[in-house]
Amino acid sequence: MKVSTSTSVVSVLCAVSVWLFVVPQLVTTGIVEPGPLLGLMVLLPTPVGLIAALVGAVAGTIGLVRRADRTWAGAMMTLGQAVTWILAIVIVVWSQAYGSTGWELLILPASLMLGQVVVASGLISGMVSRRRAIHANVGEGWPVV
Repeated sequence: MKVSTSTSVVSVLCAVSVWLFVVPQLVTTGIVEPGPLLGLMVLLPTPVGLIAALVGAVAGTIGLVRRADRTWAGAMMTLGQAVTWILAIVIVVWSQAYGSTGWELLILPASLMLGQVVVASGLISGMVSRRRAIHANVGEGWPVV
């Protein structure tokens, strides 16, 4: 569970970086222009996030198969990591299989952006349920972590 959660945090932070680069441009001009921060906010976080998503998908799947993680949060994180990789594979296959110029690979960060929304909801759900459990156990003599 720790590996899945840690890699989910890394991949979500990478996706947030891409969102912070893309969304303001789409809102203001409707077009995403490459700028000086493209490398730091999109090109570097995308492969890091995709690798973290792969590790998270594998670790989450192992945790679900072994029934080590029986929470909705863990299942949502695993599902989001798998969706991220499925979208990435579809984009790469699409760009290679059909007569394309390679510019289609610019859509690759979109797989990270979309799949990590599910992962982020799983992380938030897990934090809320843990916080509720801590507050519920305080009155029963359980130590607060």
